[in-house]
Amino acid sequence: MIQWSCIDSFPGNHTAADLTRPRPCPVCGGGKKKEILAMPGFQFFTDDADRPKHVDVRQVQCLECFALHLDPAYSPRGFEILFAEAGCSYGATEGRPMEQLEWLNKHNLLSENRSLLDVGCYEGNFLALMPDTVNRIGVDIDAPAIERGRRKLADKGVVLIHGDFNRVHLPATPDTITMFHVLEHLPDPFATLMNLRNQSGPETRLVVEVPILENGFTNDINGFFSVQHMTHFSRASLKNVLKRSGWVIEEQLEQPGYNGCRVLCRPTAPEAEIAPVAADCTTLGDYLAHYRNTVRAACAKLSSLPREGYVVIWGGGLHTEFLYHCTDLFKASDRNFLIVDKDPLKQGKTWRGIPIHAPEILRDINDAETSLVISSYAHQESIHREASDEWQWQGKVIELYDTIRIY
Repeated sequence: MIQWSCIDSFPGNHTAADLTRPRPCPVCGGGKKKEILAMPGFQFFTDDADRPKHVDVRQVQCLECFALHLDPAYSPRGFEILFAEAGCSYGATEGRPMEQLEWLNKHNLLSENRSLLDVGCYEGNFLALMPDTVNRIGVDIDAPAIERGRRKLADKGVVLIHGDFNRVHLPATPDTITMFHVLEHLPDPFATLMNLRNQSGPETRLVVEVPILENGFTNDINGFFSVQHMTHFSRASLKNVLKRSGWVIEEQLEQPGYNGCRVLCRPTAPEAEIAPVAADCTTLGDYLAHYRNTVRAACAKLSSLPREGYVVIWGGGLHTEFLYHCTDLFKASDRNFLIVDKDPLKQGKTWRGIPIHAPEILRDINDAETSLVISSYAHQESIHREASDEWQWQGKVIELYDTIRIY
């Protein structure tokens, strides 16, 4: 018999003070800030009576340099616990690493005998794609990932180091340093950039790519203020944190197909004084208005659901938690829910009391009496196809997005 459940029927979820810790502005170091978005009691993935998974997510703006960031930020213990089930929620878009390699090669950063350091290398897959004539070094804070990478790449000549980005000591001065979509995840990007600057030579070149506010006007309810990012850069705040840590931008490229602002930098003298850019406040106001419209559009799609009955949600990740906080999907007390998800880490568990199953269970559900809500942005179309073609779903389907822009 299929088990359905109402929302928040699991009583054991809780929080702990050491999951987060306050921090100054990660760009200028200032302490004055204002709250711009908050989601109290945000749950990271599945239910757990033993480990705390609830935190108050609070996005703020620095009143001294106008940078945007998460405060409090995740502590090392918090990151370990909260993102333990994020395995199937990450991953580079197909084709992106090859574009990055072509760009590096075009800028002569993969020349023979150059040394390249990839910061945030995970298992070293990106380094393994590079020519073996490059001296390839990777560093990551994820010890198990480094160990897996060492075993996998044992005969590839790739050196992988486990260490804290803020304190790691490099075996040699790197010619090139790459940080593709890493800086926004760090609790102290300034300290990381400063450590890299102190171990670089005058000819070292740093490549950083991050999403920026100006290009973050997505129609995804996750929005630009991803809970996976600790700093939400703009063009100005990225330039400021680089300047403060001793890097000057030589070239800047904003990707046409996704939100990635790529900069090529050289070392310079650090500058303590940075100039706030008032235009960031205007852009933030425009973005928040856009985000409210995005949420209203999602709510309009969900309004076609019956106020009572059975609802299957495809997706047990953070997108569903955003639906919980931002829409009224779960506010109808007479709805019963079930979640399907392809991630084996989540199957057999519950989210806010709702059981999570593999998609195969769709075959056993009476789709004439049940609605299916696709709780995903990037995979919305493929999920709809799979539900129809592989699991023969003929019932009502709610797609939240009319268009998809890959982030």
